Amino acid sequence: MATEAPPDLASTLSPEELKAIIARGYDTIAPQYLAWSGPRPTMTRAAYVAQLLDLLDPGASILELGCGAGVPTTQTIAAHPKKFHVTGVDISAAQVALAREHVKVPEEERAAEEERVREIGRGRVAFEHADMAKLHYEEGSFEAVLAFYSIFHLPREEQPAMIGKVVKWLKPGGYLLLNMNTKDEVVHREDWMGAPMFSFGIGLEGNKRAFEEYGKGLKILVDEVAVEKVGRFEETFHWFFAQKE
Repeated sequence: MATEAPPDLASTLSPEELKAIIARGYDTIAPQYLAWSGPRPTMTRAAYVAQLLDLLDPGASILELGCGAGVPTTQTIAAHPKKFHVTGVDISAAQVALAREHVKVPEEERAAEEERVREIGRGRVAFEHADMAKLHYEEGSFEAVLAFYSIFHLPREEQPAMIGKVVKWLKPGGYLLLNMNTKDEVVHREDWMGAPMFSFGIGLEGNKRAFEEYGKGLKILVDEVAVEKVGRFEETFHWFFAQKE
């Protein structure tokens, strides 16, 4: 007699339960993940970040969604001679704690940074522990929003709407730079570096539809599928670089 296959775990959990597992997972593996990922910056990301920072004016405000331990992207932004303002956000409290340790303004700016914090409550470099899907910023708050290897940790139904939120946060002329999974799938790893982990994809066509439906007002500058070397493995991601008109 045939028996029904058990449902996949993701289908039995709510979006909030899934994100709680992801947050706890990154809390658990924060030091291991930094040791693994820190020395392996991907060339695709580095090239896009360099291109973006060249386009931005000095003092521009940048939001990084899924900043992790701040290595390498937030560090690069904070140390840039154009003195950008950067806010890093991550769902993992442990990752945010590591980012605060690893990312600081240059030594010669420390006194001014401390004064800025006393006066307005936040410095040129700031971090926030939050679920990106629940963030609220005023319209036109940032010249650029970045999201590297993070959008795919949102459940599939939340990914298109996240793009819509980001468009509102961008100033006219501002830039969006992110990557997404290429496959329409749910990936559940029971033990990823020592913790359970989920990631989600809506597929290449799903990604394009998300930008068409929720990215109104964006001019797509780059829509690229790139293969990257991640440690000993090759992985494929869907990159979008866009500007708000």
